Amino acid sequence: MINPRSIGFVCLLILGAAFLQGCSTMAKIPLIKELPFVSRAEEESAPATPGLGVKMIAVMPVDIRAGSADAAKMVREKLVQELYFKGYPKIPFELVDAALSDIRNREGHAPGTAVRPEVIGGMLGADAVMYTTLLEADTTYRYVYAPVNVRALFELRDAKTGDTIWKYESHAKDRDYGVTRNSLELGSTKIFEDVVYAAVKQAVEKIPDGPGMR
Repeated sequence: MINPRSIGFVCLLILGAAFLQGCSTMAKIPLIKELPFVSRAEEESAPATPGLGVKMIAVMPVDIRAGSADAAKMVREKLVQELYFKGYPKIPFELVDAALSDIRNREGHAPGTAVRPEVIGGMLGADAVMYTTLLEADTTYRYVYAPVNVRALFELRDAKTGDTIWKYESHAKDRDYGVTRNSLELGSTKIFEDVVYAAVKQAVEKIPDGPGMR
């Protein structure tokens, strides 16, 4: 018959050996305080995009080199909307156009004449003025399809110095398909609006965020 004391002694020996083995393994693991600390924000943060130092932008009427007045109106409306989404407050068209009319009447400029950013910016309290030129906006009707092309030049100028602080030329295109001329005209009308918006969005995406986004 096995002595109970002998069994207990053997168990103690086994437990002691396991404890010593565990201590040896734990000694090889570095303590948490020895590991370098990197915050989550530091890991995920990306380099900041330099800002323009601009808080408010006045969007001028679009200068039409090619295309229609309707296309130019679409460009201007979409431009103001996209700038707002980028953190720049809106200046209503009515205020900009009224200021332009007043300046031209006082200085004797003909309608459509370019007004210096220092003048219009000072009247509206804007830090910069956006000048847009519509270079291409057309739909060409082929046999069963109609390609649409829109190209525009955007130039942001400082309201104090008149210097260009940002400039971008965008180009967007798409096409519609149809069996008859009427079906092509109906389809391309909607596509034309989408292409205009795509050209504007392409440009505004290149502008650093405004104060409303920081």
